[in-house]
Amino acid sequence: MRLAILLLVITTLVGCDDGSGSGASDSGADGGPGVLLIARPDGIVEFNIEDGAEQTLLEPAANEFLLDPAVSPDGARLAYIVQPPPKIEGGVYDAGSDLWLARRDGSEPRLVFEHVDPNQLVRFPQWRDDNRLLAIVIETVRREGQTMVVYTLQEFDVATGARRTLREDVIAFAVSPDGERVVYAELAPTVGETLRTAPVEGGEPQTLVSIEDNLSPFASPDYSPDGRRVAFASADQSGVRAGMRYVSLPAAAATDGLPQDIWVIDAEGGPVRRAADLNEDLPALTWSGDGQHIYVLGSNGLYDVGLQSGEVLRIGPGVFHGQLTWAEGR
Repeated sequence: MRLAILLLVITTLVGCDDGSGSGASDSGADGGPGVLLIARPDGIVEFNIEDGAEQTLLEPAANEFLLDPAVSPDGARLAYIVQPPPKIEGGVYDAGSDLWLARRDGSEPRLVFEHVDPNQLVRFPQWRDDNRLLAIVIETVRREGQTMVVYTLQEFDVATGARRTLREDVIAFAVSPDGERVVYAELAPTVGETLRTAPVEGGEPQTLVSIEDNLSPFASPDYSPDGRRVAFASADQSGVRAGMRYVSLPAAAATDGLPQDIWVIDAEGGPVRRAADLNEDLPALTWSGDGQHIYVLGSNGLYDVGLQSGEVLRIGPGVFHGQLTWAEGR
């Protein structure tokens, strides 16, 4: 199962997109509309929420992918993942990925951490503070005579690239605004996932959504700007969607994944409510700076979910398995 998940991560990075436009934005200083940084097959772009204009920040090299943009708390730097073209050296196939850093405008890119083993993937970096990043490292290991894929949440020093492991079996996560807690999707020992929250520096986790709640798999958990709520994408398997089919695109496998919606829960626990009924394929989400909106990037569109109005507006094109993050305009 976990090896299949790793292969899915490697093989579904080649997406499709129909976005267009150019331009820059200076909005968002008050936590208002701001901009979205979106990772697409043609690079990382800045999308102006107010008028839809775009500006390319980083372009990939040939057969390379740029993934998972994350803006530092001080707004000065941009962390992201580089997936180089797969290669074979000494008969060993390698499709690993690396952690990079640049200025907020995409200039002066530099390598922070280069994968050390074939097919070792670094994914989904998030800033704990201006000097430390958390990210998930996915790698194949041998344990007790068996080959298995492990997912570990690790912390990286952006100056030196030094890293340390925080938790295992973490497949998606977010850091609280104060940098002290994480919310994360955790693989169960047998089958299934739970959504949990815990202090970054150890401590007992608290389960927000259990296997018995029939909301899985989880994707893109994210704290609200005030840290009081958590939004996430998940498939409703409670029976409400009896007979639902897998989501797929021409570029995807025939059974790509269950259709997912957007959900919100109090960060301290409580009932879960559906914020948007999207039926999207592995959507990524991010909060607006004022906490009034959730922006969602799916295969079929870029959406603005108004939490007070309940409206869901399609504001841009979709990206197959893309990623995004909200930021103040420059």
